[in-house]
Order: sequence, then structure tokens, then C-alpha cells
Amino acid sequence: MLLCLISMFVKFWKLFLAVLLISSAFVGADFSRLSFIPIVQAANLEGRILLQVQDKGQAWYVNPLDGRRYYLGRPADAFAVMRRFGLGISNSDFNKFFSNQAPINLAGRILLKVQAQGEAYYVNPLDRKLYYLGRPADAFALMRRFGLGITTADLNKIISGEVLASEVNPENSQVKHVYNFKYQNVSYSLNLNLTLAQYQSYQSAPHVYSYFVGQEPPDSREAFYALFLKIKNEDHSLEELISQARAIAVKNSWTNDQLAEFIIALVQYISYDQAKLQPGNNSPFYPYETLYLQRGVCADKTFLAVALLRRLGYGAAILDFPDINHTAAGVACPLEYSLNNSGYCFIETTNNFPWSIIPADINGQAKTTSESFDNLFNSAGLGTLEIKQATTGQVYQGALEVRSKVTALRDQQIDINNQKIIIDQASATVTAQEQSLNNLKVELDAYRNNGQIVQYNSLISEYNDLVVQYNSALEVYRSKINTYNQAVSEFNRQQKEFYQFD
Repeated sequence: MLLCLISMFVKFWKLFLAVLLISSAFVGADFSRLSFIPIVQAANLEGRILLQVQDKGQAWYVNPLDGRRYYLGRPADAFAVMRRFGLGISNSDFNKFFSNQAPINLAGRILLKVQAQGEAYYVNPLDRKLYYLGRPADAFALMRRFGLGITTADLNKIISGEVLASEVNPENSQVKHVYNFKYQNVSYSLNLNLTLAQYQSYQSAPHVYSYFVGQEPPDSREAFYALFLKIKNEDHSLEELISQARAIAVKNSWTNDQLAEFIIALVQYISYDQAKLQPGNNSPFYPYETLYLQRGVCADKTFLAVALLRRLGYGAAILDFPDINHTAAGVACPLEYSLNNSGYCFIETTNNFPWSIIPADINGQAKTTSESFDNLFNSAGLGTLEIKQATTGQVYQGALEVRSKVTALRDQQIDINNQKIIIDQASATVTAQEQSLNNLKVELDAYRNNGQIVQYNSLISEYNDLVVQYNSALEVYRSKINTYNQAVSEFNRQQKEFYQFD
């Protein structure tokens, strides 16, 4: 399935800037090897790259969607064209097209691998093969190979297209980001219009904490984390998310706790950034960076979650676990339900865990488990707890409900296991009776075949009695199987709802 979507524009900008700076390299270049066809002889120029040979080889792209030509001369122009007409494509579709041909309706299009950091490929209309636009050398070779020389007079016969001012200045234009997630096992989407300029502003902000010797802060990590919870005055992304979330909460008559769970579910569903696990690639993200890139690791997503909780008025904290190199968000909750009597309930941000549940498997991204409900609040595996950036505020009251759900699920699981034991016993009884029937049947057949009528008649009564017992036991067994299957189905449904399994 093709995705008409463009994301991660900062990577696209670098990509397209590299590609289209090549236009200036054609000044004074030798066009003798370029194919040249008068416009009146060209059957179809849609999707072609045209080089204006009488004007320093200025490059134009003929958009297949409207048949107009768009200027590729300046980086800003080029980026606007690529951003406006680039078509997002999944890796599966890319692999299919790359190994064979793109469909005819994609001839001349620019395809963007949205699952591979926006790698761009040009679909040559002549053979519908995909050609990489990643490096300047690739783009230069492609333009020389497929660029079509055209006179200024013929070029002018093609209507010139224009892009919006916001597209010509991509740094200041707003880019729509869509966040898909689940809450209470229902799918939702929230949107944010983010700008490359604001993202770059956070990119250039300090990502390390510096201080003079002799002026060390009392807690360097506390000071370090404070950097990432400082939101710029012109950044209203968190408020916009909360505003959209409030509208949905009002419509559904949710409590404040449900509103908070809802907005943090968005954070939990943001993709885990496996690439940041590599050495030298672990600089934390500001919340805006995480929202813009739509990816992050435990610290990045925790900063975003804590910033959102603060804006919702909740007491919040960063929960650090240095023994396992993990970070989670904390929300103020009743002491008896809090993590290690800290006053904060544990919120795992790297996966869709209910609040206060502690994952059994944390190795980078925490893994959801359905094996047991006995140790979901056991913090022994977390190691040492350090609380940073703690604030007071509204207290989350949902931890008791989570525990009640866990207790109910655990009781269901125990009941199902007990039913399974009874079913196994009933199965053994039915199997034994079936074997006895088979043995009697062998005897009866032997008596009948040997003409031993007296022995046959004396045994048939016993056989018939055992058949009645067998059928009764079989009926009980099947009833227990039916009850067991219903219990398993209900347990699976509630477990799916609890963990929001797909």
C-alpha cells in the first residue's frame, strides 16, 4: 500500500538539498551527451527532468500529476517541489517495485521510503525503474543520464507551476504529524503542526550540561534533566496535544485520570528508537524533538511524559534505575500504591503498560508479558531507585483500579488452571472407560464369532451399562470443555483489553 505521507522532514531537507544543489553544477557543463527532443516531437514529458540548454542548464521537473513544470534551481525551490509532490511508500512496496518495475501510474514520481528515514528514489518514466537520489554524485549521474535537453522556446510551451510561500521556506512551514495510538483498546489519532525551524532550534540547544570547576551543582543529573524539561516560550506543542485530548475526554465523559492516561498512551505508542542504542548515538531528545521525529528511547519518552503530566497539573518525576540503565516516568499517587513508598507510581513509557505495572523484561524497550499476573508490582528487578525532577500536584487515583484488574485477571487465570486440572482428570476417566469398552467389545466379538451365545449374553449387559456410564462421562467432559473454552475466551478478551494487545 502506498502512503501519501511525508515525515521526518529534517532528513528530507538534507537529502533534497544534497540532490538539488547539483543544478548549479550544470552551469558551463557539456550537454553534448544529453538527449534532445523538440517539444513538438515529445509524446509525453510528464515526470521527466528537463534541462534548459540555452540558459545554463537550469533544471525543471514536469509533475505527472498536473503536467506543469517546476523549477529545481535553488535548494529551497527543489525542497518545496520534492516535499509537495514526493509520495511516501512502504518498504514492502519499495522492495516489490525495486526488484521489478513501479506501476505505470508512478512513472516519473519521486518516491520516499518513509520507513527508511525518507530515502528518495526517482521513477524513470522510460523504464519505470527506481533510481536513488541520495548523494550528490547519484543525483548528478541521474540528471546527466535521464535529463532531457530542451530549448527555452519549447520549455515555455509547458505551463509553469508554482509552490506556496510556505513550501519555498520549509524551515518556517508547518508539517502535519499524525500520532496513532490506542486507549482502552480503542484506536485514536491526534495531530500536531510542527516546524523544521522549531525542531532545529531544539537541535541546537544544549544537550549536555556544562559547569565551571568549583561550581558543580549539588546533583549533576538533576541539573542535566532540567535542560530537557525546559520548553521554549514559542513552543505550544504540548498545550495543543492536551487541548485535543481534553476535547475527546469531554466527549467521552472521562475523569482527569483517564485524560492523563489517554495522553500518555500517545507517548507509549511513539516508536522505540533502536538506533539510539548504538554507542555514540544516545544524546537525549527534547520533547519537541521526540514529537517531531516520532521516535525515542526511555529517557526521551519519559521527558515528554513528565512534561505533559506537569501541564495536566499532576505531580510528576523522573524515575531513574541506574542498575539496569533505565528511566521511567512517575506520577504522584497514594503512598500504599507507589513504587517503593516513594509517592510516585511507575509509568513505563517504552511500551503500552498500564500505570504502576512493572515490566518483567526491560532490555531497552520493555516487553509486554502475559505469562503471569503474580509479580506485576514487584520492583526487585529494577534495582536502585533514584528520583529526579520531582514535583507535587494532583494525585493519580487509578492505581487501585489497576490492582483490582490484576487481581481479577489472576483469579481468572487460577480458575482456568484449576478447570484444566479437572478437565484432564475427566479426560483420563473417559479414556479409561473407552479402553474398557474396547476391551469388552473384543471379548463380545470373540464370543459371537465362536458361537458362545451364553457368554456373549452375560457380557452384553455389562457392556451396555458401561456404554451408559461412558456417554454420561463424555457429556460431562464436553460440558467442562465448553465452560473452559468460554472462560479462556473471556480471559483473553480482558487480558487483551488490559495490555491493549493488537
